[in-house]
Amino acid sequence: MSSIVEHSVEIAAPVDEVFAYVDDFTKTKDWMYGLHTIEPVGEQLRGVGATYDGTMKLGVSLTSRLRCTRWEPGRLIEIESVKGVQNTQRWTFTDLGGDRTRLEAWISYTLPGGPAGKVIANAVKPLISVAIKHTSETLVRNIENR
Repeated sequence: MSSIVEHSVEIAAPVDEVFAYVDDFTKTKDWMYGLHTIEPVGEQLRGVGATYDGTMKLGVSLTSRLRCTRWEPGRLIEIESVKGVQNTQRWTFTDLGGDRTRLEAWISYTLPGGPAGKVIANAVKPLISVAIKHTSETLVRNIENR
């Protein structure tokens, strides 16, 4: 069963600065709740085709290989899993003028089925709202305090 999480924040920074920060995989562990590891696979570090192996710890360890499938500078980053826990992340950036940006996150994930999937779901679901709140607050703080 798939679950979808959507969240939006406003950040007091220009859209290009917000995009560059979110697009830099070396910064992701600084703001994404539960991200334990993220490592590039290959030479390409950004844009369509950039691929990463990552592990999230949300009560249990969840691993995925992720590939960027859409990338429009200053507007959109979309990442989809190609191995491991099935998920899609879409980050949309809107210039609000006056050096303000709206960042919208849309995340779809599917946990494994069967008894193991139920154990994972029971461990992960209570942490989702905590993860979203922490991720949003940290992302805003990190960008605005740069």
